[in-house]
Amino acid sequence: MKSILLKLGKLMGVRVLAIVLTFVQTIVMTRVFGSEVFGLLSFGLSISALLILVLSFGLDQVLMRDIARFGKAVAPKTERWTHVWHLIRRWVIPVTLTVAVTGVLVSELTDLAGVYRVSLIGTFLMLPVILFRKYVEAISLGTKQVVRSIIGSQIAYPILMIIGGLSVMALGLGSSAMTVTATYVCAGFGSLIVATLLIYPTFSSLRADGFGARDIVGESPGHRAILTSGGHFALVAFGFILGQHISVLMTGVLAGPEDVALVRIAARVAEMAGLMRTIVLLQYKPLLAEAYGKGDTALLQKHAYFMSKVLTITGVPATLGLWIFADRVMGVFGPEFVDGAWAMRLYVSGVFFLLICGPGSTFLSFCGQEHLASRNLLVSVAIQFVLNLFLIPLFGPEGCAAASCVAMTYLAFSGRRLAIQKVGVDPSIFVIFKKV
Repeated sequence: MKSILLKLGKLMGVRVLAIVLTFVQTIVMTRVFGSEVFGLLSFGLSISALLILVLSFGLDQVLMRDIARFGKAVAPKTERWTHVWHLIRRWVIPVTLTVAVTGVLVSELTDLAGVYRVSLIGTFLMLPVILFRKYVEAISLGTKQVVRSIIGSQIAYPILMIIGGLSVMALGLGSSAMTVTATYVCAGFGSLIVATLLIYPTFSSLRADGFGARDIVGESPGHRAILTSGGHFALVAFGFILGQHISVLMTGVLAGPEDVALVRIAARVAEMAGLMRTIVLLQYKPLLAEAYGKGDTALLQKHAYFMSKVLTITGVPATLGLWIFADRVMGVFGPEFVDGAWAMRLYVSGVFFLLICGPGSTFLSFCGQEHLASRNLLVSVAIQFVLNLFLIPLFGPEGCAAASCVAMTYLAFSGRRLAIQKVGVDPSIFVIFKKV
């Protein structure tokens, strides 16, 4: 337990730095580019985030789980490993390139993209880059290099965005869809370079041990079964970011760029309440896969016990603080963002329920029940989609946030119920009253 606390402490420091950098990045972007232009980029980023989850086919999570489950010395020599990489070369890469080229052509040659044309062209062009970074960081996490797995996307990326935004202001380039998109493109490429350099030694050893190895051991369930499992992982990955990106997209369609900016900022600030949730999950995902691989339910419950205590002690005060001081927090991004205070409170409420119910979907995903986690998520997506159709036109950002709150609450309670029923583990706050 002491070693886990030390690792969490180190990861906590990096994650706090990441949160601070993201916070500063958002302030710089809103102050330099304004709410409307920032809203244009936000719409494109949400399209990108959701496409990346689909285009990855969840195989990045399959790789991560297999490395953690079998160990980096054994995983590359298994038949599963060979099949996963075959699927990546045969499906992930060509489909991603096709979607990127198609998206650019449709955005450039038709009027479908409307005011979001430039930002969408940039985000479609960056799809292969961001997807590559996602796979690189998944391999880092699978080898339990948790800190390295987040430096590219959560440290280097916001730093480069801050530098880009300040450069636009210093050079007098002006606020436009072109300048904000160019800033994003440069930061995306830079973060990929950083992530790749950090994992290169590990990746080289995996490649040397695994690709083309003749001593392949272990049976694989086959390409179709692996792809199905990966698909469930991709759906599960929608979980915590669901509210932000679905909300941004539907607000962009049903409202306008200014409301998109309010919704994105409100959702991002609310995520700060779940800071330790993200940290704990990063540390424990490979540990859960390892415990499941050993068939050790007692160890899984022990992990749940520790996780629930950390989430309760850190998350609940954070949600209360953000609720009380919502107006002041939103005002930091500019006076026009104060109107999003109640939207932020609703997002924070949804995060609160995710915290007290625990990461049920994560336990399902890494304990062989990813199909249940994805099915549960689809119901949550449907709830949010239907509510957004009615609430956004009526109440704007507040209606969008209310729909997200309801969806997150459903996801939290149903995820806990399924984890208890199917895995035999209670991941919620209530487990602290049980003796493990």
